[in-house]
Amino acid sequence: MSLRTRAALGTAALLSIGIATALITAYSLVRQQLEGQVDRTLSERAHAIAAVSRSQPPPAAPPPARFKIPPVKFGEPDSYVQFVSPNGKVTLIPGEQIVLPAERAIAVARRQRTANYSDATVSGKHLRIYTAAVASGAVEVARPLTDVDNALGWIKLAFSIISAGAILATAVLGWFLSRATLRPVARLTAAAERIAATGDLSAGTDETRPDELGRLARSFNSMLRALDQSRSAQRQLVADASHELRTPLTTARASLESLELHPDLDAAVRLRYLETAIAELKEMTQLIDELVALAQGDAQPPEKELVRLDEIVDAAIATAARRSDHEFLRSLEPTEIFGAPNDLSRAVGNLLDNAVKWSPPQAAIEVDLKDGVLSVRDRGPGVAPEDQPRIFDRFYRAAAGRTKRGSGLGLAIVRQAASAHGGTAAVVDAPGGGSVFTLDLAAARPNPIGGRPGRA
Repeated sequence: MSLRTRAALGTAALLSIGIATALITAYSLVRQQLEGQVDRTLSERAHAIAAVSRSQPPPAAPPPARFKIPPVKFGEPDSYVQFVSPNGKVTLIPGEQIVLPAERAIAVARRQRTANYSDATVSGKHLRIYTAAVASGAVEVARPLTDVDNALGWIKLAFSIISAGAILATAVLGWFLSRATLRPVARLTAAAERIAATGDLSAGTDETRPDELGRLARSFNSMLRALDQSRSAQRQLVADASHELRTPLTTARASLESLELHPDLDAAVRLRYLETAIAELKEMTQLIDELVALAQGDAQPPEKELVRLDEIVDAAIATAARRSDHEFLRSLEPTEIFGAPNDLSRAVGNLLDNAVKWSPPQAAIEVDLKDGVLSVRDRGPGVAPEDQPRIFDRFYRAAAGRTKRGSGLGLAIVRQAASAHGGTAAVVDAPGGGSVFTLDLAAARPNPIGGRPGRA
């Protein structure tokens, strides 16, 4: 069953229940009103007879000619009257021939029950009976309910016709309403099917409704744009990675082929070829490792724990100092953050490696950690203004850096780690020359209230 059919049936069912409830309630109120009028008439008639019985001798045996029954009020239908003694004797008034059921009346005559109403069918007539106590026993006053039953029957028939018509109308209305309401969903479904068939993520839906369905359509378009950008970035990453891998692989292959083709080369030349091949293979290995790190970071968010950022930075400085001849001037404030230790260590190490690569030999590199912000200043030529907005992009290299070794992914890993921890990565020119790279992780610090990450 389609969603449109279910929506139509659901709408019709809800409206039908509401209409049926209203009509049943109306029928019950009308019935109570009509029966209430009959009950009041019977009660007034019985009370009038009871008042007369207190001033006249009660009827003993037929014909009780001396007992005068009060006349029926003008406009009221005639009623049946009979007296019942405590021993169960039934006495009819002159002219009466219908004997009413006397079980309730005997109990009232014996004062075992109070006055009450009841329904009975006598001689094929539906009667409403009111039984009340009188001086010598009890009196029963009955009235046919033929008019009431007829009126209720016509009302029931009219309400049934109205209910059937209303249910049919609500079904038709529900179908048109569901069709109009779900039309944007149909367009969205068609767009999804078209995209699945063609693979064209740019073919979204043009829904501009201001309601929830319009919001769904806009979210769908946003998702398509994000997927399209992700697919484009993935293709670009593969293309850039292929290009970057081709250079060291080609150089290493050329060196090894030279050794194979010229087995009589001088030992120093052979060593130079081997060193070149090994260096290129090391660079390719580093590039592959960084590609894996980027892919893992994109695939799933890292698991975070409470760590000491200053200790991670200190360990990274020790490693960088061991691999280079640079002096590191550190000022590390004790800092706790919620983070992934491995990702943070790799990002800090990349910042330090970048500073080492660009600083002159034996130049000091300044490392500062304060308020959750890590700053690394090098003494290199700085980053050109046109390169600063893209320096953290994958495989991007400034014009001055294209002659240096490197994968072009180190700073991209830094930015990825910053984003994963709610922070940012940036670069600015340093006074007196050089650059200052910052890794702002203040958002990952524990909140003093509740322990969650957040800026103090």
